[in-house]
Order: sequence, then structure tokens, then C-alpha cells
Amino acid sequence: AERGPDSAGLAVFGTPVRKDLRRFNLFSPEHEYDWKALLAAHKKRFSAELKKPSGAEIDPLNNHAILITGAAPEAVKAWLREHDPRLHLLSVGRSIDIYKDMGNPREIARRYRFEELKGSHGIGHTRMATESAVSPAHAHPYTAGEDFCLVHNGSLSNTYMLRRKLEAHGLQFE
Repeated sequence: AERGPDSAGLAVFGTPVRKDLRRFNLFSPEHEYDWKALLAAHKKRFSAELKKPSGAEIDPLNNHAILITGAAPEAVKAWLREHDPRLHLLSVGRSIDIYKDMGNPREIARRYRFEELKGSHGIGHTRMATESAVSPAHAHPYTAGEDFCLVHNGSLSNTYMLRRKLEAHGLQFE
């Protein structure tokens, strides 16, 4: 933290949920976000599709929440973008939880109770922005697929060229 951190994050790989469920880690820029209303809207949207009550649950912590649901991941992602575009999807998977925010890493760790987290392993990163905005969206770790994340130091100078090449092969980016 001595170099002037602006944001930090941690990915923890805990006990996996059942194979038919996924964990959606969400971040809201509002610290008083109504997570119960989000869960109610999710249940209303997906209960009929699943032909049973969705069984969804939400575990809020400050301006983060973990939504656990049996709805199809792509459908949930699309619904989240439509329902509340202010929300940022941090990760999806059976065992990964990602927490990230702006500020000093010690404060972020305290705010999200890192000392209480349990899992097989964790990946953390403290960021000092040099080329992009200071925001949780730019903090590491980044998700790169279900139960997968990465961090990097430095700059990637050819991201748009790589993105165009990968999109030509059918890959999609958020």
C-alpha cells in the first residue's frame, strides 16, 4: 500500500455449490443497494422458466452480494444487464467469489471481512492506476470464465488488436 493504492481485490475459491447452481458475485456503486428487491425480481423472472420456485438466494455484504441460482448463467447475465445496468458482475462459477473495491487494501479487507473467508486458495491484487480510471471495474482480479480469474501487472498495449482477432473466432467480451 506504500506506493499509493487506489483499489484492491481478492478472489477466494471456496466450497462449490451443487452442479446445477452458480454463484454470481455482484458489485453496486451504491452502498445502500436493495439486494432483497433484486432477489425478488430475479425470482419473479426465473421461477416460471425453471418450472418451480427458483430456489435463489442472495448473501449481501455492504455493496457486494452473492446471488446463488439455478437459472442459466447466460440468461442471468442478460437479465442483470437489462434489470440494473449499474450492477457490475464480478464473477460467475460454482466456487469463486471475488471482492473488489476502491481504497486502501486494509480497509477493503476489513469492509468485506476477508479474515472470515475460507477456501482452498485465494488470489489478491493491490492496484495503483496508471492508465485507466480508478474503479472496482478496473481493479483486479478479473474474471475470465467460470471459476477462473487472473491478475496482471503492467500494461497490455495491444488489447484491441487481440480482441478483434478473438472476436473473429466467435469469442465475446463484456
